[in-house]
Amino acid sequence: MSDLTGRFKFLSTENFEEFLKAVGVGMVMRKLGSTSKPTVEISKEGDKWKIKTITTFKTTEIEFKLGEEFEETRMDGSVVKTTITQEGNKLIQKQLGDKEVTITREINDDELKVVCTVEDIVSTRIYKRESS
Repeated sequence: MSDLTGRFKFLSTENFEEFLKAVGVGMVMRKLGSTSKPTVEISKEGDKWKIKTITTFKTTEIEFKLGEEFEETRMDGSVVKTTITQEGNKLIQKQLGDKEVTITREINDDELKVVCTVEDIVSTRIYKRESS
């Protein structure tokens, strides 16, 4: 199984602006979000995980324990109830707010594939592991 921790640099995106629109993100934040090229850092200490998303205009960080619900403030400022579970080489994040959002982070060797789903809209973002 691939190491789920590391620092990943953005490579490509597909359908992200449509995903943000379906979630209810306003036009200005959608444009910023769809043109940003984030770096994602995933770390684990004991049973606590941390996912940090770094962009030129905003950095967000969530800390969590697998299977435990917590309150998350998304990049657009909306607050949702979030639970993250692990299935093999995947971290599966469920956000419950106005709409249910699923974000699956799958790591295979040096690639992080992030699949964001809301209703019937699916966005895929690909990242490459940075060497340590």
